[in-house]
Amino acid sequence: MPAVPTACATGDTEHKASGHQCRNYGVKNMIDTTESTAVAAPVATPKPKRTRGLLNLAHLQKLTNAESVADAAQNADYATPLAAREITAAFVTDLIEDTDEARAQAAAAVQHSTATKTATAADDKAAHLLLAAMQEVQKAAKQKYARTNRIALDDYFVGQKLNGNRPNLLQTSQNLITKLGSDTLPGITTGKVTKLKNLRAAWIAARAAQIDSASAAQSTRAELKTLLKSIEDRKVAIQLAADAEWPHTDPENAALRKEFGLPPRKPLQT
Repeated sequence: MPAVPTACATGDTEHKASGHQCRNYGVKNMIDTTESTAVAAPVATPKPKRTRGLLNLAHLQKLTNAESVADAAQNADYATPLAAREITAAFVTDLIEDTDEARAQAAAAVQHSTATKTATAADDKAAHLLLAAMQEVQKAAKQKYARTNRIALDDYFVGQKLNGNRPNLLQTSQNLITKLGSDTLPGITTGKVTKLKNLRAAWIAARAAQIDSASAAQSTRAELKTLLKSIEDRKVAIQLAADAEWPHTDPENAALRKEFGLPPRKPLQT
């Protein structure tokens, strides 16, 4: 590209007055070229959010594998060689019974989780109803005291949070009920005070149910995890005994080894 005269580049006034015709010197073309070759950045595709299922599929797969190995160990043709390696009929029977128990616990864990969701929704609804009744009391207090005795509004937490957490709602609701025992507000009848007390009791009960169901779900899943670990250990014990009794070095053992979940042509890796 030809060099741009200094006077043309700077827009010198005297130079323009001389009548010299300044050319564009390809500057515009350079801009056009740059703009035309620019590549837009690719738009990132958001990754879909993964949600945790109610059942742990990895645990269920291990449980199914354990059941398959236990079924193979119950084969009468394999009982004597396995018993010689301390895999007795009682050992296998206990394992099968525990796999049944594990499936029952998995079902119970799902039920507890569902109950927790239901109880949480009931807790939220009960808290909302209680807050609505408390806010009506606050409005009645403002009607009575806002223009005459604003200090009295402190007893009704006007301008403050009624909720925010369980201890706060427990205390603020009780404070309002206690205050209404010695004060009268426009529109707040004895029936409404009784309703407020009942709504508070209902919320406390709903909250307790939510806590209980969440605790039950957590305990059941912890017990299930411990049981699954025991089942997996005993399944591997059977596999190790079968691996030693029917080694991979003998091609005739390939089909039998598959019954125990063993690789047909190599030893079990634990």
